[in-house]
Amino acid sequence: MIIFLGYKFIEFLAFITPYPISYFIAIIAGKLTYWLGIYVKPLKKNVSNVLNIDIKDKRTSRIAQNIYYIWFRNIIDFLKHPLVKGENFKKRVEIVGFSNLDKALKRKKGVVIFTAHIGNFEWGACRVGIEGYKIWGTALSRPYKKTNLFFEKRRLSKGLYTLYANKTLLKIFRLLRKNEIIAIPSDFNPTGTGQIYDFFGKKAYIPSGAVEIALKSGAPLVPSFIWRKGKYNHFQIIGKPLKLIREGNIEELIKINNQKMIKVMEKYIREHIEEWEMFHDIWL
Repeated sequence: MIIFLGYKFIEFLAFITPYPISYFIAIIAGKLTYWLGIYVKPLKKNVSNVLNIDIKDKRTSRIAQNIYYIWFRNIIDFLKHPLVKGENFKKRVEIVGFSNLDKALKRKKGVVIFTAHIGNFEWGACRVGIEGYKIWGTALSRPYKKTNLFFEKRRLSKGLYTLYANKTLLKIFRLLRKNEIIAIPSDFNPTGTGQIYDFFGKKAYIPSGAVEIALKSGAPLVPSFIWRKGKYNHFQIIGKPLKLIREGNIEELIKINNQKMIKVMEKYIREHIEEWEMFHDIWL
């Protein structure tokens, strides 16, 4: 209840303040959060491992701070979600690669989109949904029902449906058979079932859910990532489906194909490290 009221209060502030002021508040919130040391240690470890620089390097601290500044701006964008409508929303998120998505959907097996916690990935999925595609984003169910509804309504206003990862996943295969789209962030598994994979030359716990679903359903596995373009806008790419190996021992197939997916995520995380909002220690 308290968390829900907190979201509503922050949303109220986002509604009554123009974007420049909202973003100024976001910067202050980022500075305060970093100063308090909240999740700073895993952020620095992530930056250090991705860029292969010392965790005490000044660049590590600077990038970790910038992650917070950008993350809070993304929160502002999401809270202002109901105010950014239709064509204005489309202009805010420039997107390329719909032809890749259309080609994948022609197989009539649905599409599994994999992404990472880069940029405003909520807006990324919504940008696909507002074009009329039936897309579902995986999320964690929260204990308080009104908090779940708070997020569901804002996603659904742009055509993004919510699928709870820590509840039943059987629904996923029914949706794919209907040729719909499932979007899954694949750089962190909040349910704790990730396996150990090579990640930026280190060992890390990475989930394989997107790959497993694609293999079992026959759906194409398509990459999509979003990052900021200028102060207020975003750029999103939908890539070509990964060429999955589908014949052989299932456990080996999962490992081989998941490593393929990881290589793609590594590229975009490295290129946009200041927007990698990974507040967890995923490393072995």
